[in-house]
Formats: sequence, structure tokens, C-alpha cells
Amino acid sequence: MQIDYDTQNYVEGNGEIRKNTAYVYLPYGYEEVSDQCYNVFYFVHGHGETAASFFQNENGLLCKLLDHMIGNGDMAPTIVVSTSYVYGNPVDYYPDADPYCEVLPQELVNDLIPIVENRYHTYTKNTDMTGIKASREHRAIGGFSMGAVTTWYALEHTLDCFKYFMPISSDSWSLGRFAGMDYPTETAEYFANIVRSSTSSKNDFHIWACSGTDDVAYDRIWAQVQAMAQITDVFSVGNLTFHEQEGARHEFQPIAEYLYNALPSLFPN
Repeated sequence: MQIDYDTQNYVEGNGEIRKNTAYVYLPYGYEEVSDQCYNVFYFVHGHGETAASFFQNENGLLCKLLDHMIGNGDMAPTIVVSTSYVYGNPVDYYPDADPYCEVLPQELVNDLIPIVENRYHTYTKNTDMTGIKASREHRAIGGFSMGAVTTWYALEHTLDCFKYFMPISSDSWSLGRFAGMDYPTETAEYFANIVRSSTSSKNDFHIWACSGTDDVAYDRIWAQVQAMAQITDVFSVGNLTFHEQEGARHEFQPIAEYLYNALPSLFPN
């Protein structure tokens, strides 16, 4: 299902109206006429891809995976929304996408979540900010590579709107490009202070971080997660876990295994 929606140029903050596109996966057994409510997982692609990539790559591998997992009862029925930080032509040099990645969580909360979670059967009773915050335990965000950078930004800026965060193969750039790798201790303390100052979520969140051992970004995310794990009052094993896939590289296919292991943990049946 394709959703074209209006959003703003949040990077410039000038009120310019932009168009963006997201794609929606409805779970196995979803019925238009039903009282059943569904969790929602928002996924952000990596550099060089689009919102359509999640469902098209590897001959629809991730759609098939979701169909089987939900059909087999391995996880709770979940709506998956593939989103994008790319407007028009994507940037050539992937770090230049950083400003767009940072504002995407704001765009999701302001512009896309109200559309998706009003149109489909979700736990969100009202799609104003109060309603979105109230239903955060039924909402996750994750992403691969620059999508992981986006996911860390979601933890920074929209912790009160998501309970689950799944960064795949990249560190946080909140304190600068590659800061999670270059300044892991400072990055960890920065996020700890965000959690400590949160008014509604406190320690009610979970970060399911992951990467492949042969992934070029493995050291980036691992350095940051190790530093975060030292701050045990905020990032206990109940709030932060790291998962690695032996031999996996920085490419699309391993995402299937990460999701296979993560989603039953985030949204158990």
C-alpha cells in the first residue's frame, strides 16, 4: 500500500511544503472490518535505497518473512511502514544525508504517524501528540545504515513517541558524524541524560542494536553500545541489547535475520 503525503522542509524550517512517500505492509489476516488492534513498526532504509526497497529487494524477501512469522504466530500481528529521508534525488555522498535523517523522526510524528495510525487498526485512539505518546508501547522504529543513524535520532528527539528502537549497522551522529564511534563515552552520556530527563518514558524503552561481524560499520555501533552499557542505571540489559550475525556484511540480505530475531522480542505474540 502506497501513501503519498504532505510534509514540510524540516531541515530548513521555512515551512516549505514537500511530498514524501511511504509504503505500508498489512499483516497476515488483517481485516478492514475488525476490532483487533495492531502494533506498528517504522523502518528506514540505507543510503542509495528508497522507501520501496524494504518490500522489493531480494525478490520481496522481507514481505515473505513477515507473512510467515505472523502466520506462524512467531510474533504479534504488526503493521510495517517503510519510510524515507530522501526527497527527489538522493545525495551522492551518504554523510550529506545526515540533516535529513535527523528530522525524519519529527516528520513521522507530525505528518505520517497520524495518517497511518488513523487509517488502519492501531492502538492509537487519538492521533494528536497526546494520543501518539499514550500508544508508544505499540510502536517501534528501526533502520539500516543511515536508517540506523535516523533511529538514534528518534531516540534523541522522539523517545516519548516510540518504545522500541532497532538501529542496524551504524552509530549515532548526534554529536557529529561517526561520533558514536569516535566519542562513544560522550555519546553514551548524552543519551543517558536524554532518558533521565524524559517526562513520560523514563526507563520504559528498549534498544535492540545489531550488526554483522564483517560489516564495515560493526566497530562504529559496537563501540557506542559498549559505552552505553557502562551506564547501568539507564542502559541495563532490560533496556539495551546488542546482537551480531557472524560473517554478515553491510548489505540488505542480513536484515532478514535481524528482523527474524528482533520482532518476536519487540512484539511477542
